[in-house]
Amino acid sequence: RDPTIVYTKILKQLFPDVPVILGGIEASLRRVTHYDYWQDLLRPCILCDSGADMITYGMGEKPILELARRLSEGEPLSTIRDIPQTVYLARKEDIPGGITTDDIMLHSHEECLRNKRAQAENFRHVEEQSNMMHAKRLIQEVGNSCVVVNPPYPPMTTAELDASFDLLYTRMPHPKYKGKRIPAYDMI
Repeated sequence: RDPTIVYTKILKQLFPDVPVILGGIEASLRRVTHYDYWQDLLRPCILCDSGADMITYGMGEKPILELARRLSEGEPLSTIRDIPQTVYLARKEDIPGGITTDDIMLHSHEECLRNKRAQAENFRHVEEQSNMMHAKRLIQEVGNSCVVVNPPYPPMTTAELDASFDLLYTRMPHPKYKGKRIPAYDMI
């Protein structure tokens, strides 16, 4: 079983009022219906299986800072629906601004299970919108809910990127590689 799903369920059982935000490559790749190679089947958005509250996808520097700022100001997570590069579940009637012609309605999870072409079309939309300067919001129905994928932030400026890389990272390999040759370091 997937550790993200297992650990999130445990966290939500022990601390139901604490927000759980998923991020990183695994959550990013599983923000809508996706193919699970281990199980050889299509799975819904990881929010459906895990019970997590939100996903930040892609490079998460901007969305996680904005989310942390707003939570620290006392804004309830359930009302935060407008941060770029985030994904959440909502009932159709609770989607802020409703579904408009500016949104892209993906094929539902259930349709993707029945039709491989529907899944392929969804994948194309996700990839195209992930790489646009002015992307659209993506919405996918799954059961009685909708997965809402807010468009990404614009790319970081040179100054923002430099500031990010100036943070106090150790720039050291994981301790399990201690004393071992790492070929990627030969390129530096």
